[in-house]
Amino acid sequence: MTEGIGSGTAAVPDVSGLPSVRWPSPMQVDLVADVPAAGLFLGTDRAGRPAALPILQPRAVRVGMLGAPAVSAVLAYRLLAVGCQLTVITYGTPYWANLYTKVGTNRLAIFDRPSQWPTAAAGPPGSGQPPQVLLLDYPTPPPRWLGEGPWCAVIHASAALPPESEFWSAVDAMLLTGPGYAAAAAWRWRRPDAAQADELRPGEIALADKDGTRPVTFPLAQAEREIVG
Repeated sequence: MTEGIGSGTAAVPDVSGLPSVRWPSPMQVDLVADVPAAGLFLGTDRAGRPAALPILQPRAVRVGMLGAPAVSAVLAYRLLAVGCQLTVITYGTPYWANLYTKVGTNRLAIFDRPSQWPTAAAGPPGSGQPPQVLLLDYPTPPPRWLGEGPWCAVIHASAALPPESEFWSAVDAMLLTGPGYAAAAAWRWRRPDAAQADELRPGEIALADKDGTRPVTFPLAQAEREIVG
């Protein structure tokens, strides 16, 4: 006779009708770890996975951005949010005044039509010096040597692919903010999936690198909307 609750003996259920299962040994279990994307968050791809720009590395990183200059202002806002020291070189794009008013930090320096390229030096986390990013909203592509150092990144935002640019021929990633730039990604990495950059839906940008081209939904926070108007 099975004792009830409170009698001091736990009830034992009848499991005789349940199917038996033989579990494999740990060596027979094939596990795949899905490592989440690391870097500056952009949004999500069409499979719902997070998409990030791997821009903060213990080496120099070069990023080319083609299309809407408003996206570069949003990237700048997010880079400041993760603690970067940001220098912007601009040719008069109005978004930067909005950014400066919004953030008001000494980690942001903006130069309008400078007469020479700045130098950049960055240090690893823990050295007292934050990662440094140079963002060039400027028609002339930067020289390849600019920003060559650990934890230093250079972004060039341009309306069109600069011809015969040493910087662009060595970019680690491209951000394509609208259809019409698939040829640029194909020129850099010669991958057939670059065509996806010309099939963007409203609210998407494309992230292209050596691993492929992915459309990414690029959501804007309220503060970012205020910066770009």
